Amino acid sequence: MKLENDYSLQEHNTFGIEARCKTFFEYDTDEELFDFVRLHKDDSDFNFFVLGGGSNVLFTKDFDGTIIHPATKGKKIIYETTDYIFVEAQAGEIWDEFVDWCIANKAYGLENLSYIPGTVGASAVQNIGAYGAEARQFIHRVKFLHLDSGDIQYMSNEACCFGYRESIFKHLLKGKAIILSVVYKLGKHANINRSYADVEKYLTDNNIANPSPADIRDAIIDIRRKKLPEVTETGSAGSFFKNPVVDAETFNKLKEKFPEIKYFAAGSNFKLAAGWLIDQCGLKGFQHNGAAVHKNQALILINAGNATGNDVLELSQIVQNKVLEKFGVKLEPEAIII
Repeated sequence: MKLENDYSLQEHNTFGIEARCKTFFEYDTDEELFDFVRLHKDDSDFNFFVLGGGSNVLFTKDFDGTIIHPATKGKKIIYETTDYIFVEAQAGEIWDEFVDWCIANKAYGLENLSYIPGTVGASAVQNIGAYGAEARQFIHRVKFLHLDSGDIQYMSNEACCFGYRESIFKHLLKGKAIILSVVYKLGKHANINRSYADVEKYLTDNNIANPSPADIRDAIIDIRRKKLPEVTETGSAGSFFKNPVVDAETFNKLKEKFPEIKYFAAGSNFKLAAGWLIDQCGLKGFQHNGAAVHKNQALILINAGNATGNDVLELSQIVQNKVLEKFGVKLEPEAIII
């Protein structure tokens, strides 16, 4: 357990932004968390933010409250059926290490979500997704501490109200729940998802006709390493913006004006590739003070050198305005801005 005041968060966010918090509380067991919450939850000035790997957050100022950082570890198979394996992981588990462990234990489904930075707890809050998969397809149950009652509660997949990078933990339960663990329902039999062109190209280039889940994991890691900056080397929060979703009427107008527009079907709507929209505005490599649009992937905003949180925020607003002006489409941040 760690409890410190006036604590620097620079090493706890992947942008590498210097910001401080009033109190920093890191816990290794759920019991340590329970004790801390009992002592402080009724304080009139108790204001907290749960910070996992810090890979999806932008600090624009110091945080006048308590940063709660889960460092709980543990993952196990809790039961099996003929076709499925139910695996529970603690909130502080590193996400990519968990994915690797699942594949090694022949529990399949998460391979397309390989190499996403962050923690298991954040996977349920954010409903992480990439390369044709989302966490909500596999989450069975979330265990959390409800701060109002002080009770441990469980929430089914359906009750989590998952959406595109959304969940109940970002809205109705925001500031009221701290995730303790997540149970994932994974397959005993591989259901290979090779729908993305980059994945198919990797398999073809490597002469892999019948890929295993481990092959898909290798493909995803290779693709992400080539396309995205390593957060340990270049500060970023991964994809800064969500892919905007538009209705059919709006899409048809855009398609007529911009025939090469990149998109994905989303039910009766259409999800536009935000990176393509930004690229078409000529913003790849564009720099604003210490922040920049990544030169290879326009969806990534980076700390180009000693950026402040406000440098990144102002850059994001420039990008939003340019895309809105050219396409009439509003980009929404995926990163949480504090």
